[in-house]
Amino acid sequence: MLKQFGQDLKKLRELKGISVAEISAESRINPKFLYNIENGIFDFVPETYTRSFIKAYAKAIDENENQILNEYDKAKAGFYAKRKFASDDATKLTVDEKLRISVLDNAKEKAEEPVYQQSIKEDKPDYMKPKTPSYDYDYESDTKKSSIVRKILIGVLILAVCAGIYFLVDYLNHSGDKKSDVKPKSFNEISSEYENKISGKIDSARIKDSLKTLAVDSLRLTIKALKDIKVKVYVDDDPDAIDGEIAAKDSVIISAKNQFRFSANANQSVEIYLNGRYLRKPTSTAGTSIKNLVINKDGIVTQ
Repeated sequence: MLKQFGQDLKKLRELKGISVAEISAESRINPKFLYNIENGIFDFVPETYTRSFIKAYAKAIDENENQILNEYDKAKAGFYAKRKFASDDATKLTVDEKLRISVLDNAKEKAEEPVYQQSIKEDKPDYMKPKTPSYDYDYESDTKKSSIVRKILIGVLILAVCAGIYFLVDYLNHSGDKKSDVKPKSFNEISSEYENKISGKIDSARIKDSLKTLAVDSLRLTIKALKDIKVKVYVDDDPDAIDGEIAAKDSVIISAKNQFRFSANANQSVEIYLNGRYLRKPTSTAGTSIKNLVINKDGIVTQ
């Protein structure tokens, strides 16, 4: 079918008195590719180029491009019907048209030029010599290069997408770990500041003396958290409470001279020790929280 399609194209061309050389000059397609088309050979270039060549061929012989492409598709599918021509030969061509086709398509021998004309051509500088357009374009090589470039671009795109997904997942997984630049003071830091307040923190010698005094005479309250809890402790007569959170399985130590007033949001999740001695909470604090529990050197004061 493809061979018949090519032969019909050739007849159309010949009946219109158009040569392959003229089509080549107009479309800039290598003549050998045009001859392949007329012989029904279409596997010499990729399909995209084949359709472009057929379209250019149809345009050059003044035929409907879409109709010719449609006939090509039918020929490929095996449904092509041979064209009917008014005459199966080129007898209706004028003498001039036959001569033009014969001269342009089949002239292999050229008349020998006079010696002086050859001399003029040879002596001309290169920039004055006519440049012959080259039709030997390697479409197969160009297709391979395009395919390689396309694969490289696709590979780069895939890598970029994978990197984007990785950084997005990493950001989502660690965004919760980021903390505010303003870091709240821990319970230990608050209690340490309070001890510094008691000792006066004038110089190192005075601090040492104050710590010795505290170690002998003061009360030391140890608060141990079984779960995460919030506590509030008033030391002696200081109106400012030590207020903060204690993490599970952590403990803090607070010093005082006379007494503590202790509050916590969880009764069963906290243990209290006074100078290392465990203090049993009274039954009045059996609820879910502890409020203003007074502790002095004798232990928990019954309220």
